[in-house]
Amino acid sequence: MSQGREQKITLGEMRAGQGGTPGLLVYCADYRCGHMVRLAPDEVEKWADDVRLSDLEPQFTCTKCGRRGADVRPDF
Repeated sequence: MSQGREQKITLGEMRAGQGGTPGLLVYCADYRCGHMVRLAPDEVEKWADDVRLSDLEPQFTCTKCGRRGADVRPDF
């Protein structure tokens, strides 16, 4: 993990707090782009409980502008 980046909650913590797996909102890292997608709970289930939302962020690439990186948040 790169230094200075905030560590967000794990998927396990998110699931425990909601009694199941909510979806995720994935926002493009480029604020000028503004693209956002929703990942349904069944798509989020593939990741283990110890994965942090901040660990997922560098793995996404925007399908609109092509920028790598995202802001990932729970979709309660």
